[in-house]
Amino acid sequence: MLAGTVAAGCGRAGVAPAPNEMRYEAAKLASLGTRDQAPATAAPEAARAGQAAVADTTAAPSTAGAFAALKLIRSAEIAVEVPAYDAAAQQVAGVAERLGGYVAAAQATRGPNGKKAGSLTIRVPAARFNEALAALHGLGTLRSENVATQDVTREYADLETRLQVKRDTSTRLRELLRARTADLPDVLTAERELARVTEEIERMEGERRFYDHQVALSSLTLTLSEPQALVEPGVFAPLGRALRDSTEVLAQSLAALLYILVALAPWLLLAWLIWRIVRAALRRRRRTAAAA
Repeated sequence: MLAGTVAAGCGRAGVAPAPNEMRYEAAKLASLGTRDQAPATAAPEAARAGQAAVADTTAAPSTAGAFAALKLIRSAEIAVEVPAYDAAAQQVAGVAERLGGYVAAAQATRGPNGKKAGSLTIRVPAARFNEALAALHGLGTLRSENVATQDVTREYADLETRLQVKRDTSTRLRELLRARTADLPDVLTAERELARVTEEIERMEGERRFYDHQVALSSLTLTLSEPQALVEPGVFAPLGRALRDSTEVLAQSLAALLYILVALAPWLLLAWLIWRIVRAALRRRRRTAAAA
């Protein structure tokens, strides 16, 4: 009923709707830059849209144009040994700020040996990813590196296609509701459908903004660690650990004894007072007996 109503409303407005499959393919071709059937000379424009040329193979697109149209999410994970963690962390923040980025996350810990280690995540513009990578290499001794690139061009194009289809549906529903030529049940159904389509459009736009943010800003996670002691534990290391453990046990025993004394102190004082009173009473009784 709703599909017929939408078609009828669009017909009154002078717009002949196509079947769902045709509308979807038309929107997909539009998002890829091939809405019109272009001749062979339009192949570079199709290539700049990130798609294979649909024309004569003699008009090949430029590699630079095709690469520029890709949606790439670049990231890196680096482990670097630095002389001092705090100074290196400040340098990382300076690199991010200098390149137009920011520090997204940071955490640090200090080990039992007093050495400090931690990780920082910075976001920098994608165009300056390699520059940031080179700057981070200069912090100290590189221990490991993992650079990854995720190509989301297909997902992004599909999202744009579905978003365009939803927008077209929203436009037709709004035209139908403005015409007010359908029956009341069909109007109510169209309003509910419009609310659902609007919600899906907002969700897709949020997803597209997320993709744009991920593509525009590359992520670099840096693990910093200070040099560990070169001297290995000797043969007397177990004795040292045993001495430390024994000292800890002794301290815990003294602490427990102190707790017991504090808990018994009031009762010991009360017992001492009773004993003094009883003793004084016994002395007075002896004196009385002796005098008699």
